[in-house]
Amino acid sequence: MRNMMALLYYLCALLGCDVGGTTIVNRSNDNGVDIIDSQVRISEQIAKFECRASRSGTCHYSLFRGQCANAAKAKPAQASQCTETAFERFDLAAGATREIIDIAPGFTLCVSDKSDAVGVDCKALAR
Repeated sequence: MRNMMALLYYLCALLGCDVGGTTIVNRSNDNGVDIIDSQVRISEQIAKFECRASRSGTCHYSLFRGQCANAAKAKPAQASQCTETAFERFDLAAGATREIIDIAPGFTLCVSDKSDAVGVDCKALAR
């Protein structure tokens, strides 16, 4: 069923139909050199991750959901007290894309050029 939904979305895209959604862009550079350049497009239950550039050559993604993710948005001071771990972590080489089908809405993400594990506030976890 989820493959059928993905096919329907692709057909709509080919016909120029926009099914709505959200785009998240993370871009950081230092003296004109990209540290990280990533775009995530979320529509319905499909998320497409695109690693455009990374200083290390790889974008490292961490996905979070739940109360800690909401706390990070509302009250960053409380987010440091959360111990929530990412429900998914993955890496993409610069120039690569990945789609996750049937992903529940409401997740937050962190993306970095470093492979260090991060918390919901996108800061490196203490070792």
